[in-house]
Amino acid sequence: MVSFLFRGMEGTNLKEQNAMIANRNYEHCEPLTWVGRLPVYLATALAGVQLVAMILTSLAQAVAGPVIEMNPILAPLVFSFGEVLGRWSVWQYVTYAFVNPPDLFFLLQIVMFAWFGRDVETYLGRRSFAWLYVALIVAMPVLLSALAFFGVNWPLYGSGSIHFAIFIAFALLYPRAEIFFRIEARWIALALLGINTLQCLAANNWVQLAMLWWGCAVVAVWLRFEGVARLQTPELPDIKGFFRRRESARRLRVVPKDEIEEPEVHEAIDPILEKIARQGIGSLTKAEREKLEQARAVLLEKERRN
Repeated sequence: MVSFLFRGMEGTNLKEQNAMIANRNYEHCEPLTWVGRLPVYLATALAGVQLVAMILTSLAQAVAGPVIEMNPILAPLVFSFGEVLGRWSVWQYVTYAFVNPPDLFFLLQIVMFAWFGRDVETYLGRRSFAWLYVALIVAMPVLLSALAFFGVNWPLYGSGSIHFAIFIAFALLYPRAEIFFRIEARWIALALLGINTLQCLAANNWVQLAMLWWGCAVVAVWLRFEGVARLQTPELPDIKGFFRRRESARRLRVVPKDEIEEPEVHEAIDPILEKIARQGIGSLTKAEREKLEQARAVLLEKERRN
């Protein structure tokens, strides 16, 4: 299941990768507005809304009590299937996501959501990203509603699981994007998913574990439906190949195009294709353009021979 989620563009050939890049939705990819030189995307605006929600939650706790489930201001906004069933509080399917107690880790989540969510938004298009966000908000209480029929009554508030799912979407779209200390997004996503899973298992928190993987599944299905993620048969990540690629990247040399084998061509231009997907073709340096053109010539020559 882990490898199923994170293979992304791994294992695809040049033609398939170019098709995926060409399928980017440029409609409504421009910022909503600008604050000085800072572009404000929908993801940025949603992060701002979450920040305001955290401040309002803090004020409500200061006025009416710190325990959210007993707070007369916040309790009606927290999702509880019993409340929804008994009082038809259907708004709780959405409002729970905006009840966020103040927390330094949650503040970091907001920053990461604005950062990675922007890249997901520019890839999918604003409309598709907005619907994905709504789908993730509704998906969590829907899961808890189903579990309630098995005797599980779990109050839900906060948007941490939604932010994590958006990062999973980023890792699926840009698996080889280098984030922290040149570590690729796919490895960071796998590490975070693994440690969160272990924490839930250690605490016997099966509901939180179900919501964690449920969010990942919703994102995977959504991207598959959009046609931007190649979710293929499960295969464990190639750890040796990962280090071999990093070593070869440090030893790049210019060779005549006749000496380049097709697998080496794909391996050499994978980072360039990722850069085009993230920043556009205008971001390429002269050397990267020459390398891409050289690879194109080699592949065209091979097709001509065949």
